[in-house]
Amino acid sequence: MSQSSSRPAPSLTSSDLFAAFDALTPGQARARGSAKWTERPNAVISAWVAEMDLGTAPAVTAALRHAVDDALFGYMPTPVWRACRSAVIDFHRDSFGWDIPEEDVSLLPDVLSSLRAIISRMTRPGSPIIAPTPAYMPFLRIPGALDREVIEVPALRGDGVSAPVWSLDLEGIETAMAAGAGLLMLCNPWNPVGRVLSAAELDAVAELSAKHGVIVFADEIHSSLVLPGGAQHICYASRPGADPALTFTATSASKGWNIPGLHCAQLIASGQARARFNADPLCSSLPGSASILGAIATTAALAEGRGWNEAVREYLRGTLETITGRLNGIDGASVTMPEATYLTWIDFSGALADGRITGAPAEFLEREAGVSMNEGVTFGSDYAAFCRLNLATGRGIADEAADRITAALA
Repeated sequence: MSQSSSRPAPSLTSSDLFAAFDALTPGQARARGSAKWTERPNAVISAWVAEMDLGTAPAVTAALRHAVDDALFGYMPTPVWRACRSAVIDFHRDSFGWDIPEEDVSLLPDVLSSLRAIISRMTRPGSPIIAPTPAYMPFLRIPGALDREVIEVPALRGDGVSAPVWSLDLEGIETAMAAGAGLLMLCNPWNPVGRVLSAAELDAVAELSAKHGVIVFADEIHSSLVLPGGAQHICYASRPGADPALTFTATSASKGWNIPGLHCAQLIASGQARARFNADPLCSSLPGSASILGAIATTAALAEGRGWNEAVREYLRGTLETITGRLNGIDGASVTMPEATYLTWIDFSGALADGRITGAPAEFLEREAGVSMNEGVTFGSDYAAFCRLNLATGRGIADEAADRITAALA
């Protein structure tokens, strides 16, 4: 049986990694053949899909090579999923202080498959779904496909000194819950704004959930990408007020170790929520769809690849600090340094107001600057002036993207 620890992975220092990242060119990134780079013209810097150009941990690569050598391509063996579950439990205990019973963890193909199942099987037919916005784009699409209305609750905007630049509108969330919503989609860390929600915010959400009997689906897929030296991630389900009967947590190593194509996420649920999930035929069939290679890669990432992840987060912090500073120097643009993720959320309201940007900002900047970003309106109806820029790439590529945006708006 292939185990990630049976063959040692090569060791790389942070300086080795940083040098390799710095040397990356758009041509090299494009030659790898990812959707991120091949679905845009060759002259364009691709900064849209939320994946990294920085490879993955040597431990993950070694584990996958071992599995390929062993032709381990069949159905999921019990030792593999158990090892993955144990790695998830150990990682959450060590990183976030959350002790999770083994029976509370199941493997799934991805976070969104669990969201679809929970909305369709665990909420009242036709009940609205709450999306604090700006929201991860599928959060705004999936409920409609399941005959559910989406209630967008736009974030509150502060000055970053007396209040976070982006925070949950708790009054708006309660209004939506009181109107009969069946589920709140809570993204923490928050894609695309990069916030790490505080204990006070999480406790307030838990109080509202219990008061109105509304399920909280906590998407914590970016929890392994909190930038060093700042905020600390807190798992929503670990808060004392979070009702286990109303709480589902979805997470994955896919973002922190850059393995989304391997399809192995984890759903954490306990008590009545777990019992309901296990009792439903559609929900209980999902663990059988997780990828064996994904489980092997996840085990290697969480058990042996933490040092790589730490180095990557340090590199990302340096890139983000540099590029957000440069973008904030552009008249008519505003971006906040994220606390987590490798994503920046840029407000181009000023450049739209004075006519330097015409039409949709991302479309304009791909055409005029050769930088491909996501349109803000796809994250919520209030955000037509925004773009999401992915900076998980070599620093030279990130600098070139900033140069191009700056020139286009000069």
